[in-house]
Amino acid sequence: MTNIEFRAIRQRLGLTQAQLSHVLQYSAALTVSTYERDKNPRPIPTHVAMLMTAYDEGYRPKDWPK
Repeated sequence: MTNIEFRAIRQRLGLTQAQLSHVLQYSAALTVSTYERDKNPRPIPTHVAMLMTAYDEGYRPKDWPK
């Protein structure tokens, strides 16, 4: 998954970087920001890419932001 695909999914989900960080159980929104940045983006781990695809396809965990 590319940084552009990741950002597009987050935007389709209507989540801020901070909200997605909480869903992914990261301690800081900065982690999501590093995946999305235009220059030198951090590689998106396979398991995170799989979760993002599942969220994009409609899966929602119980603690999904309202």
